[in-house]
Amino acid sequence: MLSKIVGTLWMMLGAFWLIKPGSLKNRLGKKMSKKFKRIVYGFVLILAFLMVGSVMKVPGMLAKILGIVGMVMAVKAIMLITSKTSETVLGWWADKPIIVFRVWAGCLVVMGVLMLTV
Repeated sequence: MLSKIVGTLWMMLGAFWLIKPGSLKNRLGKKMSKKFKRIVYGFVLILAFLMVGSVMKVPGMLAKILGIVGMVMAVKAIMLITSKTSETVLGWWADKPIIVFRVWAGCLVVMGVLMLTV
């Protein structure tokens, strides 16, 4: 049930950012409050834990490797929430061209659709 809700949210965000990728770039360029950072990293953590939970049920070695990648994403997000390097990472993303954000938004839509179909 939670994966359906998160999948719908990812699809909506991805579709919005496909249409207006400049809004995401501008948002990343501004200094974010701690509350907003925690919300963003919370989405990353939810995605990582959902990926880990759903992958463990699937047979095969590729699924287990994806599960490990999900765990690494979760640990990295936890470390970024508490470190000062998050400003550097967000600045790095803010310097990317618009096409990078469109590709990322397309990936979000695909991940959202996959979460809805599983």
